[in-house]
Amino acid sequence: MHAIAVQNHASVRFVPWPSNKTAATRWEPPKATRVSFQTQRDEALQRIGYLAHDLTDPAVARRVTMFRTGGADVKIAGFSRGELPDSFTDALVLGHSADARLASRALTVLRVLATGLPVVAQHMKGASAIVARNLEMLVIGQALQRRLTPRPDLVYECLDIHRLLTSQSSAGRALRRLERHVGKSVDLVLTSSPAFIANHLKNGPFANRIILVENKILTPAPHPLRLMPPPFRIGWYGALRCERSFKILADLSDRLGGKVKVSLRGRPSPAVFPDMATSLAPHPHMSFGGPYTAADLPSLYGDVHFAWCIDFYEQGANSEWLLPNRLYESAAFGAVPIALRSVETGRYLQRHGLGVTLEDANPEALASLFSEMTSAKYAALHRAVIDTDPALWRASPEDCRALVTAITQPTARAAA
Repeated sequence: MHAIAVQNHASVRFVPWPSNKTAATRWEPPKATRVSFQTQRDEALQRIGYLAHDLTDPAVARRVTMFRTGGADVKIAGFSRGELPDSFTDALVLGHSADARLASRALTVLRVLATGLPVVAQHMKGASAIVARNLEMLVIGQALQRRLTPRPDLVYECLDIHRLLTSQSSAGRALRRLERHVGKSVDLVLTSSPAFIANHLKNGPFANRIILVENKILTPAPHPLRLMPPPFRIGWYGALRCERSFKILADLSDRLGGKVKVSLRGRPSPAVFPDMATSLAPHPHMSFGGPYTAADLPSLYGDVHFAWCIDFYEQGANSEWLLPNRLYESAAFGAVPIALRSVETGRYLQRHGLGVTLEDANPEALASLFSEMTSAKYAALHRAVIDTDPALWRASPEDCRALVTAITQPTARAAA
């Protein structure tokens, strides 16, 4: 466990991964792109077509906001799993999909390829680049790339490595062959964790065309931070899909009988938690407050002491490699992240001297940790988080412009 303040760190914002596996070098946009936002808006906008696997995913809305803040005209198309955000009124809905139903989603993709491409192509006419979120959308993106004139760049946004992509089963091998085949058409890859590159993406045909874009928040200004007295509250927010995490947190709250309370917010996976109210009923010190938006983040994290940044959903692969949204969100608003020491999130926190990192997230270790937690110990952990450079957690308008430049201007990438 670390409780030290760290010095300001200049974040590496967009880093192409070198094909020779040497240390990554810092990528900076050319000076010509360092113009004011208003100046860029006055010029012809670069158009980005964005293919989203789930139009209701808050991370998709954040990426669209990032593109638009960077000066791009964004045309959105994709599948829906619920009610669309208000800002997506012009999105082209290609169909409906569901979590943990890969075969069903594959059939939906095939239907788009068979009958829907002309409509999507018209919707994205004039795009400089097509950004495809996840492999299923990359297949559609490749087909669109062939239809559109002039030919847009194809960008593969890979922010999760599906468990089948690491499986040695026949289905896993088939999915990897598909990724390699479609990947030959990819001009650029966006990913959010160095571990995704080191453990999977470096083996693809696009290994020398990868840019690291962390899951930083876009909230424009800091919000007041405060220290709250016990009982200590743990927030588990975002995509709620890890049954093991639920059981660990439920056991902890039950053992300590109210000394630790657990707040859940976000979108439970129906495949894992078909009835969240029933799951919570035996655990009086746990609560679920439903979904939230980016505007709710300050109050959500302002109401908890700690943030649960541990995930076992795809243990041994994706769960160990990701740098999750909740890491950046919690730290930006002063909640102390809790992570496993052996995974990428824990290593990130250790490098910066932040948070609580555990050797093992078993109930006994957590019960011991919180039984010994005092207001003074928590204050030191909290102070270390809020004393970090906000740029570690927040993307600036300049970051957004640099990303749009990298996606829409191949010459900027070639010069890097």
